[in-house]
Amino acid sequence: MARLSPSSSQGDRQQTDRFDLSALFEFSNIVNASLDLNFILGHFLLTIMGKILSTRGIILLKKEEEKFAVKTTKGIHTELLNTEIVCKKIPQRIVYVQREDARKYPWLKLFREQGISVLIPLLVRERIFGIAGFSPLQKIKKLGQKEETYIKSLANIAATAIEKSLIIEEVKQVNRRLDGKVQELNTLFEMSKEFNAALDAERLLKLLSFSLLGQVGTSRYFVCLKKERAMQVVLSRLQKELSPLCLEAISTIQQPTLIESLTKKPYKVFCSMLKDAGVQVLVPLKIQNEVKGILGVGERMRGGEYTQTDLEFLSSLGNLAMISLENARLFRDAIEKQKMEDELLIAREIQKGLLPSVLPAIPHYDIAATNISSKQVGGDYYDVIRLSETKVLVAIGDVSGKGTPASLLMANLQAAIHALVPLGLTLPELSARVNDLIFENTTSDKFITFFLAIIDSETKSLMYVNAGHNPPYILHKDGTLERLDKGGIIFGVMKTMMPYEQGTAQLNEGEALILFTDGVSEAMSKEGEELGEPKLEEVIKANATEPAEKILNEIVAAVQQHSTGTTQYDDITMVVVRGI
Repeated sequence: MARLSPSSSQGDRQQTDRFDLSALFEFSNIVNASLDLNFILGHFLLTIMGKILSTRGIILLKKEEEKFAVKTTKGIHTELLNTEIVCKKIPQRIVYVQREDARKYPWLKLFREQGISVLIPLLVRERIFGIAGFSPLQKIKKLGQKEETYIKSLANIAATAIEKSLIIEEVKQVNRRLDGKVQELNTLFEMSKEFNAALDAERLLKLLSFSLLGQVGTSRYFVCLKKERAMQVVLSRLQKELSPLCLEAISTIQQPTLIESLTKKPYKVFCSMLKDAGVQVLVPLKIQNEVKGILGVGERMRGGEYTQTDLEFLSSLGNLAMISLENARLFRDAIEKQKMEDELLIAREIQKGLLPSVLPAIPHYDIAATNISSKQVGGDYYDVIRLSETKVLVAIGDVSGKGTPASLLMANLQAAIHALVPLGLTLPELSARVNDLIFENTTSDKFITFFLAIIDSETKSLMYVNAGHNPPYILHKDGTLERLDKGGIIFGVMKTMMPYEQGTAQLNEGEALILFTDGVSEAMSKEGEELGEPKLEEVIKANATEPAEKILNEIVAAVQQHSTGTTQYDDITMVVVRGI
């Protein structure tokens, strides 16, 4: 405690009283006992103003690098509150405003205009985070040494209390943000359970609609989803419809965006349209970082601007709904795919039932046949029909296309062949009748390549008609291959205008007739190369002396080896007749 000498004047005693150390302890106790920043700033300001008999006071606190904001004032107009100024090179000492070089410290202008003559930096660990300014009642050039020391002490005590208050306030703000995030996560968790339980797109959109009303508090919103490369509105509660051009433009937005910020092309031209429709925020809905839709929301019923936290919540909510909508679509597609596969399985079984289960036997010939289905239902067909004790009709065909339509056309072909063969028609007549039936009962994009032959075991010969099918081979004893290519147009393209040409050939002992579909010669390797007829001929010649079953199996093995590592996309169908 300072002591006054007996000779001290009354003014000296008053000054000593004002700068008594006990007052410092009391000041320290008061400001450090409070966490209220406004109280600390106000008490600090009033204390110094009382000590140096100042009529005006001001405190600025640092907001960011070199930027300070007015936080409290006394004797100065309150409009100055929150005013921000840039203060560079602030001296770490008491500053007498009128004595400093205005060119070196241009930020002093604010204090001169407000009549502030003394500035005290607020320091913590030699770091300036605030400035306090005063205007002593008496004009002075400089405070006394004792006054400066006392005021610096007050400023240091206040600086520590202010920093503590700021830290506590920051911690409170962080805690409030964390509490808000926890609340948002709990809300999103509960909503995710609702979304995940729904696999219907209409119900999901209703849930999203209720969430926007209940959680976001807006009655104006829209959702558009990308379908066939274009945005289509699937849910809308807007005042006006948005044009396709507007939807196309906003589909390129990558982040949650306030409409007010759409000031650049191509969005600027649609900004007024979105505002007129009542939209304030756009949120992209993404799947694997690709925009699949857009959520737009309007003004909240309780009012207020959308904050960054609001945008983050809207993004989480929208993308949660988008994932559920995508899952619903995939589930629906899986159901449709399974249904289609079940139908194809039934069609494949029906198709198998149309092929001969047992091949008829005729003298002097050994017959083998096979049909290996691909993943899809195809339209391959083969048949061996006994005509007499010495004659059989051998046929093979390939219907264009895949799936149920091809299998149904193949069934019609089989029925036509079985209905017409007993009539005893010649092969050209039979071919013409079948072609006309197919042409009259199918569309122009459906056609059939077909080969049929009658083998006579007495004459060791065959008659045949080839309607655009891969020409079958006859492997002669001398190792040469003969192609059977005489006939006419493929079935179903046009009505028969020219009679089909009938070809003849010999099929003697030791010779073989090989019929095949393009699933054999055009089998693809994993490198994308076809097996090709040269390779097929090589396999046939290598097995020239083998039975029909062996020749057939070796060709199938060659096809499967060539296609190793790839999916079989076409049926493998063959008939082999060998003279014995």
